[in-house]
Amino acid sequence: MALRLAVKAALAPYWPEGETVSWPTLAGNRYFDSRFDLLDGRGGERTPLVVFAAEAVEGDAFSSQNGATADRGFDLTARLVISAQITSRQTFEGEDGEVFEAEAADLLDQEMADRLALLPDQIWLVIEADPLVRKLRRRIIKLDAEPYPSTETGEKLAVLATSYFAAPLDDGEKALQLVVDWLPALSPERKRAEFALAGMASTRAFLTAAKQRRAGFAPAPFKLEGVAQGVSPAPPAPTDPPPPADNPIAITLDPKEPLP
Repeated sequence: MALRLAVKAALAPYWPEGETVSWPTLAGNRYFDSRFDLLDGRGGERTPLVVFAAEAVEGDAFSSQNGATADRGFDLTARLVISAQITSRQTFEGEDGEVFEAEAADLLDQEMADRLALLPDQIWLVIEADPLVRKLRRRIIKLDAEPYPSTETGEKLAVLATSYFAAPLDDGEKALQLVVDWLPALSPERKRAEFALAGMASTRAFLTAAKQRRAGFAPAPFKLEGVAQGVSPAPPAPTDPPPPADNPIAITLDPKEPLP
């Protein structure tokens, strides 16, 4: 998350009210850091807009002999996809025959191709020069770029997606704190980093309190049918045999009967 926020702040920096606004690339401030962000819909200007996101994060687990810690269990690689596209408001017909308008990529022509070829180079210069981005990624491992053809006609669309495979900073909270420390107080990206840090602090406070509660008392053993699990029932105490009865056996003999 920190790397994504830093890239957004570098490519479309925050400008306080009253300052002269300028942008580092020909896309201006038309950068959206989610596929689900609301695009501004200024189609027809032949000015590229850029949608980017961290599409995937993966990594191999460290062994305990290879530097694994509670905060550093994986050798992470983040795939940062930056999709530059030139769009316009276009009319479409649905399967039910209903006509509707939507923002969609234009078919590629020479002018658009030149703009889309220039923009990734500008973005790379910004990413390489920005000090915060450099602090948040250890290295760029691989670069991949591909155009997108139309699924219906096969013609090339004015879309060029560039994937940067980067090794981000291992400690996510440290990375978010760097974003807070480096960006202006009113920067939207800084506010999002502060929100994420507050969430992590809340989770850590909960875990600390839970640990203290567990340390404050010895847990009682789990009991099943009156016997604690893992505890053998005590054998019964030995008892003395009952004393003999006080009533002796009496036999009455008939004098007329012979003795046995």
